[in-house]
Amino acid sequence: MMRMTRAAIINLLANSYIEMAQLKGVSPARVILRHALPNAWAPIATVVAFNLAYLVVGVVVVEVVFVYPGVGQLMVDAVTTRDIPVAQACALFFAATYILLNLVADIIGIVTNPRLLHPK
Repeated sequence: MMRMTRAAIINLLANSYIEMAQLKGVSPARVILRHALPNAWAPIATVVAFNLAYLVVGVVVVEVVFVYPGVGQLMVDAVTTRDIPVAQACALFFAATYILLNLVADIIGIVTNPRLLHPK
């Protein structure tokens, strides 16, 4: 996460509005916090959401390997006993979680980026 954040900030520091802020004499910390970071939140939030989604979906493997009761173990048991409605409900839960996390990441990206929040 930190490498991705660093890469996003370094990429944004090459823009002309950052250079203009530096030429006006704004402190480097204020340039990063006020000008670069709001534009870097979108890719950071997207990566965090994808990692959380993979964590939620990856719980199936952990629960099966360690025989820990949960939604993942329920899904595996439902597939084993051919209980289709329960397997579909578990798959729907995982898909809804994945979609919701991506939606939240997109909303964070729109709200934190001034260019996307106030389009011309």
